[in-house]
Amino acid sequence: MMNITPKLISNCAALLLLLLASAASTARAQESLSAGGKEVYDAVKAASLTGGVADVKGLVLKRDRAEMTFDGTFYFAAPVAGRVTGAVFIGSGTFRADVPPSEFEKENVRRMIGADSVESDFKTAVLRFTDDTFELIGQGRRDSPADARAQKLINEYDSRALKETGANIPARLALSLLNGERPGFFYAAFDGGRRDRFNLLLDYQNRVPVANFALNAGEKGLIYSYKGVLYGNDIWMAFYSLEDYQRRIVSYSDLNDLIDVTHYDMSVDTRDPGSRIKVGARLKALARQPGVRAVSFVVGESLPELDSMRQKKQMRLKSVRSGGAEVPAVQEEWEGGLTVFLPAALQAGQSLELEFVLEGDFMRSNPYLNDCFYPASNTDWYPRHGYLDRSTYELSFRHRKNRRVASIGTRISEEPDPEEKDASVTKYSMRHPVWGAAFAVGPFERHTQTVKWEKGGDPTPLEFNSIPGNYGAVKEDFILAELDNSIRYFSLLFGKYPYPNFNAGFHPFGFGQGLPSLVMIPNADRANKHTYSFIAHETAHQWWGNIVAWRSYRDQWLSEGFAEYSGALYTGIRESTDARNDLINDMRRSLREPPVTTMGIGSGRLVDVGPIILGHRLSTSKTYGAYQALIYSKGALVLRMLHFLMTDPSNGNDEAFFKMMGDFVERHRDGFASTDDFRAVANEHFARTPIAQKYRLKDLNWFFKQWVYETGLPVYKLEYRLQPQEGGGALLTGTVTQEKVPEGWFMPIPLFLTFGEKQWASGTVHAYGPSTPVEIKLPRMPKKVELDPHHWVLSEGTSTKSR
Repeated sequence: MMNITPKLISNCAALLLLLLASAASTARAQESLSAGGKEVYDAVKAASLTGGVADVKGLVLKRDRAEMTFDGTFYFAAPVAGRVTGAVFIGSGTFRADVPPSEFEKENVRRMIGADSVESDFKTAVLRFTDDTFELIGQGRRDSPADARAQKLINEYDSRALKETGANIPARLALSLLNGERPGFFYAAFDGGRRDRFNLLLDYQNRVPVANFALNAGEKGLIYSYKGVLYGNDIWMAFYSLEDYQRRIVSYSDLNDLIDVTHYDMSVDTRDPGSRIKVGARLKALARQPGVRAVSFVVGESLPELDSMRQKKQMRLKSVRSGGAEVPAVQEEWEGGLTVFLPAALQAGQSLELEFVLEGDFMRSNPYLNDCFYPASNTDWYPRHGYLDRSTYELSFRHRKNRRVASIGTRISEEPDPEEKDASVTKYSMRHPVWGAAFAVGPFERHTQTVKWEKGGDPTPLEFNSIPGNYGAVKEDFILAELDNSIRYFSLLFGKYPYPNFNAGFHPFGFGQGLPSLVMIPNADRANKHTYSFIAHETAHQWWGNIVAWRSYRDQWLSEGFAEYSGALYTGIRESTDARNDLINDMRRSLREPPVTTMGIGSGRLVDVGPIILGHRLSTSKTYGAYQALIYSKGALVLRMLHFLMTDPSNGNDEAFFKMMGDFVERHRDGFASTDDFRAVANEHFARTPIAQKYRLKDLNWFFKQWVYETGLPVYKLEYRLQPQEGGGALLTGTVTQEKVPEGWFMPIPLFLTFGEKQWASGTVHAYGPSTPVEIKLPRMPKKVELDPHHWVLSEGTSTKSR
């Protein structure tokens, strides 16, 4: 549980809503439903508009912060299990939704649609719901034949949602009915007005926001529009419920997970990876809610619409069984997941075992290295429930004898396939609960060495699965050495590496990935600062993202920003201080670059798009590049500032910073951490530092408010004069000015004084508000005075001038 002062909540509004770690109230299943789950789904999907019509004039429908008015006719779907779940409106209407109390949401609405609220007229609306919408709009219902235009609209919109988002709206409705959700689900698509087509989604159990938009911080509502295959969907506004804002409390989305998957036992047939793979996945789980009759899973959800990838490359469900018996399930074309209908309702704590068989053309290869294959999305190739849920894994891969498999965990065996002469079977085991599994298959050559730990303990096998020389020249010894160096370095800084082995796989694409015990890296074998930083970044993910996973998408900077700064730290040791500083300066520069839009170079600066607490929501069709600049670069620079604040400025002792980072890892090892979890640990350690004591600071709440929850990028200037004093001393007086940030912005800043060759001293001054006086007595006259010459404090510019 986060403890945030009411004042801080008020200042940061929705971005600092309390995220509870206690379970939300659970819905009760409707045991009276007589039809089976699949039959309920089929009826909802059919959406037969034979439920009558209602003519309305000035009808007002309020759904959370959205208000709609209708003048025209509603056409209703026939009831399913006693509930009307759909309606089509034709006529004229208006829509309005006020922006929640969040500066980012306000700016985002302005950026997306050029307005201070979402307002539009419309001519048609398709409504899908399991809440009390019908009771509110259907009071004047009368019998009437179905309308062909209305029927076409509802069928088109269900299919359109599948293609554009991967969300199966009828399946979501069926799940809501079967599991007795309260409050129910609401979805509406509007068209024919000045905003063209846009959508409103209210999902109080957070299933579609998490599965199809990767929003898992408790947001229940979305207003979004489709931007075409090149981008996907733009979220105009994401919001918590009105009740959440009133209480200033919201639950994380995963507290609504239906099951907790504890173990996977998977067999993966990769004998023909160029055309298909086949996955048998047996999972063990525990029910988290009472009365669970249907469970949704995600698979292939991150495959884009571009080039019809989600349609062509998806893992297709062939069967699912429980207790040896076939269980009904649905997975539609274009869907980024599937739904299983259980034969009987589960009660909280009850165990569940399901056996899936899936098959698909899910692997990809580099055109110039087409004999190595990788999942089209490294962690989307098997069914999962929840966001970053931790499980153990037993993995068995069938493959051709001329290929090998690299995967997470420990390789248990690699033997001939008893069923096929030209095949082999390789088995891996990951008995440490981790959030995801990945693999690669190709003609790999294994290069190995052993990591020997400075603090003792059993050595750790290190393996790099590289390509043979006839495919390309790779300096395997160099890569192994850098992996070895970086993992030993980070184990000293951040705590013990937990996995029994450390593997790497050749990854012939323009990016790397750091999965639990497995890093995927391209041909990064040139001895320069970028290579050192890159390999170290991916290695650092063993701590930032794997040992400690981010709690929600709002906390992704704890993974990418921390890994980015870790890479810079390693580079400073591996190459030089100048190399590290070059990387830091590149990060600072990236924040001042303009965003890229679908129309070309945009206006403004990436740093102004939003605070780093917004995670991937910073990237839209009008703000390309914002995620990389803010989550990676600004996230790293914020951590660097904490490094400075926990360092003794008089002697450069930074032991307190690394103690804090190690403590953070230990407290959240094999778990999840939010930004506020990290802030709590940082507060404890900071209170004992020289800077905290000098400025009488009890915590870092002010720091996180400014740098994590706001977007300011200050300009710092020191204007000073030196006056000789009797006895040979000197008096430095002057003013620190601070521009382009809010009035109450506060920040200690390093001050560096040079007295002669190899004679220097350092300390701090501070900025508070636009102008802060400075007066420092010095033992003698310095030759040079510099404000933050090593760029510890993030700024648009920092300068020093004598007067």
